[in-house]
Amino acid sequence: MTELLSDPRTQRLHVAVIGAGMAGLTCARELVTRGARVTVFERGAVAGGRLASLQTDAGVFDVGAQFLTVQNESFAKEVRRWVGADLLRTWEASLAELRGGQATLVAPSAARFVGVPSMQSIATYLARGLDVVFDAEVGRISRGSAEWYLFDPRERQLGIVGFDALVLAIPSVDALRLVRSETDFAPRLEAVRWDACWSATLALSRPSGIEFDAALISDDPILAWAARDSSKPMRQLGEGVAERWLLQARSTWSNNFVDMPADDAARWMQRAFAARLARPLAQKSCSALRWRNSTPVEALAEPYLWDPGRAIGLAGDWCGGARVETAFLSGLGLAQAIAG
Repeated sequence: MTELLSDPRTQRLHVAVIGAGMAGLTCARELVTRGARVTVFERGAVAGGRLASLQTDAGVFDVGAQFLTVQNESFAKEVRRWVGADLLRTWEASLAELRGGQATLVAPSAARFVGVPSMQSIATYLARGLDVVFDAEVGRISRGSAEWYLFDPRERQLGIVGFDALVLAIPSVDALRLVRSETDFAPRLEAVRWDACWSATLALSRPSGIEFDAALISDDPILAWAARDSSKPMRQLGEGVAERWLLQARSTWSNNFVDMPADDAARWMQRAFAARLARPLAQKSCSALRWRNSTPVEALAEPYLWDPGRAIGLAGDWCGGARVETAFLSGLGLAQAIAG
């Protein structure tokens, strides 16, 4: 991120950021670095977004992004900082392709980094020192003569005063509901399509003997990905737990059964995993989590959207592609555009 003490163009700017995921937090931190006052509104109880992790009796599962990779130099510079702060470590996983019940080990195309002790730790770190209001759902936005005003679903104003600029760093479907009557962005947002994803957290009471740590599953009608979550560095196991696995369902299956009860989705996914391995698994627990808007199928080509006339912008991993790095670059680019 930009190493500035302040920027005269943003010193008096008061910005509201909706969403405390990678894009929103990156945008907020960059603006603060440039001297702006920023308030982040997050409807959840913690920061995270796609970097979500889930605390269970079996331990902490990474239920969102499984890891991150680096292509862009700006992101590489930030990743080096995180590694130096012991926030990230390399995940030396044995990666395989699972087809027809046969696992073929493959060499990773790039280093895979994970947050420690969880992926959500990255978001927690980025939120540190920022003015973040949790459990703050934005139900409506309104543009006054020169400022933006935010209201919760009960029409209570969020924030004591208005904001000079507004950033929405949330999924496009959620942003569309807020901006439809306030900007010309609606047609762009309507063009973004999303796939759902079911994730299952599987805890085993005995070692599985599986020879890989993560696998792309190419020919299963239900599963697309399986990862031994407990093989990541600095992961602790719950009492009586030998291994933890995170399973992700195929997008077609997830879309078709997005309204299935979570317990049923967990059973289907666990059974599919055991069948694909052709071995019994000593299941201790298994539950499922539904992501209705998991992966943008048709992401925007632009890294962010910014309307300088109305001082409103949008960012996220649906701008440019569904990767942690893309979300970072989206938030960083939008902050730089706001700063001018």
